[in-house]
Amino acid sequence: MRHLMSAALLAASIATGSSAMAQTRTLEVIVFAGASAMPIYVAQEKGFFAKEGLTVNVTATPSSGFQMSNLINGKFDIAGTASDNMIAYQEGQGTAAVQGPVDLIMVMGGSSTELALMAQPSIKTIGELKGKQFALDSLSTGYAFVLRKMLQKNGLQPSDYEFVAVGGTRERLEALKEGKMAAALVSEPFTTQAKNAGYSFLGEAVSSVGPYLASVQITNRAWAKQNEAAMVGYLRGLVNAIDWLYDEKNTDEAVKILAAKVKISEAVARPSVIGVTKGQAALAPKGALDVAGLRTVLAVREEFSDAKKKMGPPEKYYDLSYYNKALGK
Repeated sequence: MRHLMSAALLAASIATGSSAMAQTRTLEVIVFAGASAMPIYVAQEKGFFAKEGLTVNVTATPSSGFQMSNLINGKFDIAGTASDNMIAYQEGQGTAAVQGPVDLIMVMGGSSTELALMAQPSIKTIGELKGKQFALDSLSTGYAFVLRKMLQKNGLQPSDYEFVAVGGTRERLEALKEGKMAAALVSEPFTTQAKNAGYSFLGEAVSSVGPYLASVQITNRAWAKQNEAAMVGYLRGLVNAIDWLYDEKNTDEAVKILAAKVKISEAVARPSVIGVTKGQAALAPKGALDVAGLRTVLAVREEFSDAKKKMGPPEKYYDLSYYNKALGK
């Protein structure tokens, strides 16, 4: 990565006649570690950010509350997160304390998600989860409501179980391994780890709700306006990374990148990388934002949020002007 960045900065210096270092802008980005962050990992390692004059520092968040509060409060510039997390905090329904007004926007889409309900090996059906505890990231953001919908369709009501906030996917899997929880929602590559360890796969949660916009890139509206060049360059880097991921000749290298970033074996990483371009959790080509999937997110939040607040319209939550400029539109 260092060599790639140096080459890109040297080229910029030669082209402009200015100092290479003067062309570099550092961005702080916070993500959930895993397959959904693959475009960011690739853009780092393949020099797509460096080509834009950007150094992107990536932090793996332990939870959505930590991620959202620190983004809103200005510690981070951009976040890769679940669209529902952004909507919850925008609507005053987040669980973590924030300072000042919230004015967030989605600036790029991503994917739906593979979101597996994994349970202790002795549990073989959803019905057996009655009276049990589930490990989630948050009780009212992310995928909590998607899981409620899944359980509802299988005959379980909220009084039949308990949700416990334990953090991100890695933390949820650890809670399962430690025997603290009966079940947990898990995404790749941790789903493959859980299956390989003998935990029971009880189904895909998102299949219960239909098309669903999961991963998105978000930021504070004021930050994007004040840092337009950096915002556009960041998104252009991600688009180039997605194009790279869709080229099958890059699969083996992508596997190595994910394995190194998330500290897993290449055997575990491979299904996740394949899923980035194929299947339910595939990235939208060029990271397009799925408005129909966003409508599903809003409908599910309206149904299950305690506030019972009317959401939307979808356009309220995104600004694609920076993304369109990244595409040259």
